Amino acid sequence: MSATSIVLLVGVCSFWVAAGMMAALFGRTRKALESVEKTLERVRSDLSQLTPVLSDTFMEMEKTGREVGQTAAEVKVLARRVNAGSGASIVSSTVNYLPAALTVLKIIKPLFEKKKSRK
Repeated sequence: MSATSIVLLVGVCSFWVAAGMMAALFGRTRKALESVEKTLERVRSDLSQLTPVLSDTFMEMEKTGREVGQTAAEVKVLARRVNAGSGASIVSSTVNYLPAALTVLKIIKPLFEKKKSRK
């Protein structure tokens, strides 16, 4: 066997070893990309499920904010009437604003229950 044959044999063997390593590398890369694709699909699915829930939550927060603002305005009016000093008007105002007070209690009660359940 001549030196040229040996060099050629080493070159051919090196080529096939490099080609095998590249094929293995491409195979691993493909598996990794498929795994990433599956993960992204799961994330996309989870986001599509959470989007309506978040939308409803924000709508409820907006509604609650409006109700709290309305209740605060009513409490402000009640406080002005109480400060005016008329006893009969205080009693009648209390009866008029009793539903507003009950609404405030209904809003605040779940907040305290959540804090108790966390402890």
